[in-house]
Amino acid sequence: MKLTEKIKSQWYSVVMGALFILAWGFPSLAGMINTGGWAKTIAIMIIFFFTGLSLRTEDILPGITSWRLHVYIQGFCYIFMPIVCWVVMKTVGQGLHEALVIGFFLLSVLPITISSCVVFTQLAGGNFSGALFNAVIGNILGIFLSPLLFLLMLGMTGISVKVNTWEILSSLGTMVLAPLVVGQIIHIFARDRIKGLISIGSLVNRWCILLIIYFAFGQIFSEDLKMISFSGMILPLALIIPGHIFFLWIAGFGGRFLGFNEKDRIAILFCAPQKTLAMGLPLIAAVLSGRPELQGIATLPVILYHPIQLVVAGILEQRLHRLRARL
Repeated sequence: MKLTEKIKSQWYSVVMGALFILAWGFPSLAGMINTGGWAKTIAIMIIFFFTGLSLRTEDILPGITSWRLHVYIQGFCYIFMPIVCWVVMKTVGQGLHEALVIGFFLLSVLPITISSCVVFTQLAGGNFSGALFNAVIGNILGIFLSPLLFLLMLGMTGISVKVNTWEILSSLGTMVLAPLVVGQIIHIFARDRIKGLISIGSLVNRWCILLIIYFAFGQIFSEDLKMISFSGMILPLALIIPGHIFFLWIAGFGGRFLGFNEKDRIAILFCAPQKTLAMGLPLIAAVLSGRPELQGIATLPVILYHPIQLVVAGILEQRLHRLRARL
């Protein structure tokens, strides 16, 4: 593959790197564009609107019957991963800055991705409808479960963050649930007239995610890095890659141990260990609204986990594709 073709195929990562450099060189620019947080809020709402717009109800319904798959994926996402994260932070995280600890807690309680896990499952020949159902139900549950689990974890560690639970639920309902429902209603009643709009939804969502990441980078480089040493930030963040590989391996091992069929095991690999950035950043903003100085550093685990899970999923999908080709 030629260099230009390789860059085109990896344009998302290239743009993310360019935005990182831009935020590092001109950190105040991101704050100017996102004055009052409105640009980020609109970008988040656009993501979930297009998600609702593209959801095909007829593809979701067949997945309802795979109840064992749903219990496993949601249990892994909302029970196993938070427990492991809490144990690790309680054991080795005593010296970490509280913003990083908060960031890891928030990462662990997030729902699975709402689109990439479904796409990779379909490409790898897995249970598409099961993955889609889990993506939808997981993100709806996350509006309520994620902040409640996060508050429970904070309460067990003694970190002091004043939180208005109703304000968090209201914020997530406005930015996540409302545009998702509106998009789905439009899809149901005007599907044939919006095919062109649906076709660009994936591209629009990826650019919106990049914009949100850029705003987070800008916030980090403008002020928040002054609160924490370089070594105190890099060392724990370096654990994200082996941490994701660990969760991926455990998810796959559990799927085999419990006797799931091949299609379900593929869905488990691409769903269970993944975490959504689209809901993660608004949740961090809502939870830390009373302590804005912590928001930038707290977003780092979520921001770094996002590209890592996409790269690993891409490698895994290609490997599964080659294995099927040999059979």
